[in-house]
Parts: sequence; structure tokens; C-alpha cells
Amino acid sequence: MKNLFDRFKNALGRLEDCIRRFPFSFIYLCLITLAGSYLIISEVEGYEAMAALVFGGLSCFLMELAYEYGMHKIRLASPAASLLISVLVFWLLKNYQNEYVYTAVFAMAIAIVSLICFILYKNRENRKLFSHLVKSLFIVQIFAAVIFSGFAVCIAAFHFLIFGFQDIWKLYGILFLIVASLFGITLFLSYVPRPDAEAEVPDLYRTMIHKALFYIYLILIGILYLYILKIIITWKMPIGKLNWFGSFALLFYVFFYLSIDETDGRLQALFKKYGACLLLPVLAIQIFAIIIRLNAYGLTTTRFVSLIFIGVAVAFMLSSVFKFPVSGCFLLIPVLALIFTCTPLNIYDVPNRVQEHRLMNALTKGGALVEGKLDDTVEMEAEYLEDAKSAYEYLRWSDGRKSAFYEAFAESKIAKSFYDNGENGKNIKSYYYRYELNGEEIDVGEYNSIQMISEKGTERLQDLDLTAFLLSLDSLDDGRSFQAPLTYELADGRKIVFECISYDYDQDEREFAYLYYNGILFSGRQ
Repeated sequence: MKNLFDRFKNALGRLEDCIRRFPFSFIYLCLITLAGSYLIISEVEGYEAMAALVFGGLSCFLMELAYEYGMHKIRLASPAASLLISVLVFWLLKNYQNEYVYTAVFAMAIAIVSLICFILYKNRENRKLFSHLVKSLFIVQIFAAVIFSGFAVCIAAFHFLIFGFQDIWKLYGILFLIVASLFGITLFLSYVPRPDAEAEVPDLYRTMIHKALFYIYLILIGILYLYILKIIITWKMPIGKLNWFGSFALLFYVFFYLSIDETDGRLQALFKKYGACLLLPVLAIQIFAIIIRLNAYGLTTTRFVSLIFIGVAVAFMLSSVFKFPVSGCFLLIPVLALIFTCTPLNIYDVPNRVQEHRLMNALTKGGALVEGKLDDTVEMEAEYLEDAKSAYEYLRWSDGRKSAFYEAFAESKIAKSFYDNGENGKNIKSYYYRYELNGEEIDVGEYNSIQMISEKGTERLQDLDLTAFLLSLDSLDDGRSFQAPLTYELADGRKIVFECISYDYDQDEREFAYLYYNGILFSGRQ
């Protein structure tokens, strides 16, 4: 009992120390808890405000940590800079709800976290630091989970035995915010070492992670080497099987590179010195596999992100080989994150331009594009037609800007032929529509109830009497940007505002081969 009391007293001391070290960050945590509690109680949407406060708290901690580490001398710069970032994030999310803004905001979060790591590692090459933070995160999560579970049981007991709450889920939501923000995050920040402090890693953690998990990682590397040997012997490159495992190998290389040191064992010491060389064959075959996919199907957002991730991993490998400070790798991450989200080199537009070039190249070789003019009456060879379909299919579903050429091609006979005739000669009519309702103000009129609907298949098709309406949609509108949401009024007076419609209709069999739609159903007409 005394030991438990001492641990609790130690946790309270850590919380007090954290509030003293990072007072403005703690204020932001309080604001996040209050704002989140208000949104839960009032049941209103306010993700923009919550996101703005989260970014404000992150940037505030970054500035306070920089102040503690002597990188600037103005303590009030922390709340001032974080307030500006909060306002910027709120304004962006409120006024520009698109994939560019969401991705850029996510990149800002990555950049801030990377800069925090840069500050911690700038004058410290201590490999124990990363393990210390990971270990601390585990401890805090367990501690917070125990506290949350205990109070959750108490609330449930009070609810069922004494007084029943109308919306008990709100109490659980507020409890989670309090435990996660005011206790969990605050306690974790207390483990962030001061500039002159040495990180401590328990022997149990070192045994489990630096040894047991490390040996399992070596088994994975061995399997990848066997896979490379299989490729050399059979002279066949299986498609789509290597990138995931290669990425795992690179990710865990960075993890162990930041964690282990010579005191963990001889193998660990060798890995610290020569681990980058061990990964070179895996990295080479992974890049070769990606190049094959690029030549066959062009650049996509997923492959682009994969290449960026490989670039970051290579930076850590170079840090090991050339012995330059690991803090430089953390400084590289925000640079890459902002370049590939906030510039014309972003992860949406670059793949789109590559795929548009691939589409134009296929049409040119097939004789359908001559001196920039499209002739959709030309019968293209199957090889070039398949390449054009592959590029168009990616552009059809991808985010980001599309050129005027793509918009014109989407209405051509060639583009329509990709979907008018299905497999095995089936006469398939395809249609796709999407309109982003998030943030859209919709007049409820004389209706007094709404219901979100999301249906895959034809189960409710008869009930809603949608067949004739869906088939009447003009396929020429397929893929266009709609200025207003698509609506349909049912025979019984109910109305549907659609967010997405996608179907393939077999016109010979007169049935839907595929159907998905979602939106808002208005009912209860007065």
C-alpha cells in the first residue's frame, strides 16, 4: 500500500513539474478539454476549433521546449506563435475544405513533431533518449487506461444502481478527454528530459525491445534476403509483394538505429555500425520493384508517399554511414513534408501530371491524339487502349487538379467505351457522382427529421423506388464537378440529398452488377 501511495505521489509530483516547465502548453490542454467537453455536451460539430487548439498546443510545446533548450530567449513567444498557428489552422479548415488543406495541415503536424525531435537531439546523440520516450509512452498509456477504466466502472455503477443518466456516453467522452489530456499527455511531457538530463531505460524494456524484438527483426531481414535469392534464382519479380515488407524493414531500422547501443550486446553493436549496409540489398530490390510498377502503371499518390518515406529512411542510413548528427534527419522531415504538400510538387498534382502524360502518350501511339487534337473515332490497338484506360482510371478517382485535356477526354467516346462494354461482352452502363456535403448548408424546408443513409447493394432499392431515377442519370455527367448536390423526391414525399452514387448496370440482364449510394434522407413532411 505504501509503495502504491509513493507511486501516486510521484505521479502528482511529475504533473506539478510539467505544469511548471510548460505552463502555456498545459493551458492549451485545458482549453482542448473544455472545448471538447462543450462539443460533446452540445452535440455540435466543431472539428475546426478542436484541430486549431491541438495545433496550437503542439506548436506551443515546441516553442516552450526550444526556450528551455536555449534556442530563443523570449518566453512569451510561445503563446504568441501558437495563437497565430491556431488562427491559421482554423481559418484554413473553415474556408478551404479540400484535400490540399487537409494534407497540408497533416504535414504541419508531422513538421512540428519532427522539429520537437530535432530540438531534443540537437546536442545529444544519446541512443537511450528514443527508448526512454517510447518506454514512458507505454507507462503513461497503461496508467491512463487503468484510471479511465476505474472511473468508467464507477460511472456505470452509479448509472445502473443509483441514478440513470440520459446520455451516459457523454460522461465517458468527457472522462476520456480529462484523463487523456490533463493527466496522460501532461504526465508524458514530464518525462521529456531537460537539456542536461540523462535518459534512463529499465533493464526489462531493454530485454524485451533491444534484444527479443531485435532478434525477431533480424529474422525478417533474413526472410527478405531469402526472397531476394529466390528472385535471382527464378529470375522473376513477383508484383506487389515486396514494398510493404521492405517498408517495415526500413521503419524498424530507424526504430532500432535510434534505440540500441553497444551496451545491448555484440549483435546490436554491429547493427549500430553496419546496419545500413545490411539494408542496402533490401532497399535496392524495393526501389527496383517500384520502378517496375512505375514503368507499367505510372506514378500514384501511394507510390509517391512510399518514395518519400524511403528517402527519409535513407537519410537515417546515411547518418549511420557518414556519422553526421541524427538531428539533421529530423530537420529534413519537415522540409520534405512541406515541399510535398504545400507546393506544386504535392502528392496529388505530381502523380496526376504523370498519369496525364501517360494517357496522352498512349493516345498518341494509338493514333487518337495527333498534334494535340483528339480524334475519338480512331480504333486504337488493344495495347495502347489498355494503357489509356489504366491512366484514365487513376485520374478518374484521384484527388487533386486535372487538366483541361483530361476534362475533354472524359467526355470522349474513347473514355465512355471503357465502361459501356463490360467483361465478357456485357453491355454495362456505369455512373459515378460525388458531391462533398461536409460543411454544405442544406435547407431542411418543411421536413422535421433527417437520416443518414449509406447502402451497398439493391436491398432498399425497391423501398426507396430509386431504380428509374438512377438509370435516368446522364452518364455524360460522370466525373464532372457539380455545382449543387443531386436530389430526388420520393413518391411518398420524402427527399434524398445524395453525396455519392456509383453503379454498374447490366443493360442486357437489366440488373445492377454493382451499386453504392449514400446521402441524407429527409422525412416527416409537415
